[in-house]
Amino acid sequence: MKIYIKQPNERPIPVTVRIEWLPNGKIKPLMYWTPDNSCYVIKHIYESTLLAFLKEKGEGIRFRVKAEIEGAPNYMDYARHEVYLYIVDNRFCAKNFIDGRYANPLKEYIPVVLDVFPDAEYELVSFRVGQNCYMVEDTLDVEFRSSYKIAGMGIWHKVRVRMMDEECCHASLVWEMDKWLIYKKASAG
Repeated sequence: MKIYIKQPNERPIPVTVRIEWLPNGKIKPLMYWTPDNSCYVIKHIYESTLLAFLKEKGEGIRFRVKAEIEGAPNYMDYARHEVYLYIVDNRFCAKNFIDGRYANPLKEYIPVVLDVFPDAEYELVSFRVGQNCYMVEDTLDVEFRSSYKIAGMGIWHKVRVRMMDEECCHASLVWEMDKWLIYKKASAG
């Protein structure tokens, strides 16, 4: 089990978590689903700690969060609780140490929302480029790629996306160590 919630002195519970991966490489958990399909919306993140700094000494990150059952009335105290959310996989806590030296104008780092399952596999949900939000309809291909042109390498995702009421189109995203990006077209001039 790699993605789970846990209270002190209790057994871990596997969960699926929806996270937003911000352009600066930080992860923000948004909600999670327990095995009984209850959906908890994360209302507040108190802290995040790399597991390497804890006695577990695993690779990953732990969040202490306040969560609330989706749609629960505010007066229902049992619907809210504090819990530790563990994402125990080094893919979610990697650090890219070469960003500053190899900045490239053809890369645009973007925020991406994805669901991460208890086994740490993931599925893209949406991403934003500028003011446009694209909903991912389907992932068509995933492969490791590198590029001398943009000085980088990562996991390339070809996806079918939809924006608002428009027809589906294809897009490519790259997960480069600790950030998501798209390649911008070189401008003539």
